[in-house]
Amino acid sequence: MSLRRAESENARLWALWVRDLLDSNPEPECEELTQLSAGLCGTPLGLVTLLDERQQWFRASETLKLGDTPREAAFCAHAVRQEGLFVVKDSLLDARFGSNPLVTADPPIRFFAGTVLSTPDGHILGTLCVLDMTPRILSQEQAQALEILARQVSARLELRMQRKALEQALSDKEKATGALRVSEELFRAFMNASPFLSYIKDAAGRLLFYNRAFAQRFGVSEYAWLGRTDEQLWSRRLSKSVRTHDLEVMAGGRMVETEEHIRGTDGTISSLRSFKFPCHDSAGNVLLAGVAVDISEEVAHKAELERYHRELEEANDQLRRLAVTDELTGLRNRRAFEERLVMEFSMARRRKRELAVLLIDVDNFKLINDRYGHAAGDEVLRRLGMILRTTVRLPDLPARYGGEEFVVLLPESGEESAMGLARRVMARVAAEEWENEPVTISMGMAAMNESLVNGYQLVELADEALYAAKRAGKNRVMVHSG
Repeated sequence: MSLRRAESENARLWALWVRDLLDSNPEPECEELTQLSAGLCGTPLGLVTLLDERQQWFRASETLKLGDTPREAAFCAHAVRQEGLFVVKDSLLDARFGSNPLVTADPPIRFFAGTVLSTPDGHILGTLCVLDMTPRILSQEQAQALEILARQVSARLELRMQRKALEQALSDKEKATGALRVSEELFRAFMNASPFLSYIKDAAGRLLFYNRAFAQRFGVSEYAWLGRTDEQLWSRRLSKSVRTHDLEVMAGGRMVETEEHIRGTDGTISSLRSFKFPCHDSAGNVLLAGVAVDISEEVAHKAELERYHRELEEANDQLRRLAVTDELTGLRNRRAFEERLVMEFSMARRRKRELAVLLIDVDNFKLINDRYGHAAGDEVLRRLGMILRTTVRLPDLPARYGGEEFVVLLPESGEESAMGLARRVMARVAAEEWENEPVTISMGMAAMNESLVNGYQLVELADEALYAAKRAGKNRVMVHSG
C-alpha cells in the first residue's frame, strides 16, 4: 500500500488504520474476491497487496507465503503509479523485471495484472492483482472484471474502517457516560448543563426534572412537562413498557442500559440509548434518574451500512453467476466449460480413463432468425438447452459454446456411450414440438486418445467431425475417425 505522508489528521488516521489492518486476519470476503479474480482471469493465484514507503505485504493468499518484500521488488509499486490496469505479460521479456527476485525465484512470477485499491478520498492502499507462473494475455472482459472486483475490495476495506470507527464512537460515548456515576450531586449538575437528554422521575412516574437538551429534542419548553406521567406523554403501549422498565430499575437498585424508540410531537421517531438508575432525594425517597444519548443518526447509518452490505452481497452473487452461466439458456458458458475441460482431460490422462466431447450445431439457424425473428431463434436455443440439461448424465457438463453451438463434456465415456447420448439427444430434438418449423441439429463426436496433449485438441477433433456431418447433409452425428 502506498500511503502518502500524513499532512492532515484524516490521513494520519488512515495510516494508523492500515497498520492495524496489516496485523489482522484477511476478511473472508476479500479472500473470496481474490479467488473470484483468479477464476475469472484464468490464473492460479489472486492477491490483495498492501504497500507502505518501504515494504509490500500479501494480504490475502493461502498459496504464496512470502511474508513481506521490499518495495523496490514489488510489481504493485509500478501499478500504483498509473491509472487503470497494469499488466506484465511476460516478466522475463520486460526490462523492469528481468532480474527481479520475485521473477528469478522458484516458482517465478511470469505474469502480473493489477489495479489500484484506494480510499474514497484518494489514499492509495495497494492493489488487487492476479499472478501466473507462465506468460499470458487477459481479454478485455477479464480486464474489466478485474477492475470491477478491485472496486469491490476497496469497498470492503472501507466498510471495515467505517464499522471500526462506529464501534470506537460508541465506546467513547460509553466512557463519557461512566463519569455520570461519580456522585449524585455531580450527576445532577451534569444533567442541567450537559448536551445529553437528562431527566428525573418520582416513584409514581411523574417528571420532576428534565434538562434543556431533553426539552429541545421533544419540542417543548423547559417546564411544560413537569409533573406529567408517561401515560400523559406517550402512547398507551409505549407508556406501559416505559413504566414497567422504570419499576424494574428502581426495584433492582442498579443502572440499566436500554435502547428506546420514542415518537416526538412532530411525528419523528428518536432512537435513544438510555441509562436509567435509582437515586434518592434528601428525604430518602426513591427516584428514577435517566440519561439518554440520541443515536438516531447512528442507527440510520448502521441501517445504511447493512443495506449496502446486502446490495454488495447480491452484486457479488450476480457476478459469480455471470462468470459461469450463459444467461439465455441457463447452461454453463464457454469459460466454465473450458476450465472443466482442462481438469477432466488432465485427470483422464493421468488415470487412463475415457473422455469424450460432443459438439452440437443448430442446422440452418440463420434462416430461422431471418424468417421468424431473433426472438424465435432465442427460443430454439433455450429449448435445446433444456433438452441437453434433461438428457445428459449427472457427471456430464452441457454448455453453450457460442452462437448456436453447444458442447457436452462426457467424463468416463468412450465412443460407444457418447454415441448413445448423441442418439438420445437427436431423438429428443426430433420429437420436440417446435413452434414454427421442425428443428434439426448436426453433431460431431471425438473420444480421448493417447496422441492428444490437451483438451482443446479433443474439441478440435469434435469440431472436424461436426463439419463432416454438415457436409454430409446435416441432421446427423459423425464420429472423428482419425
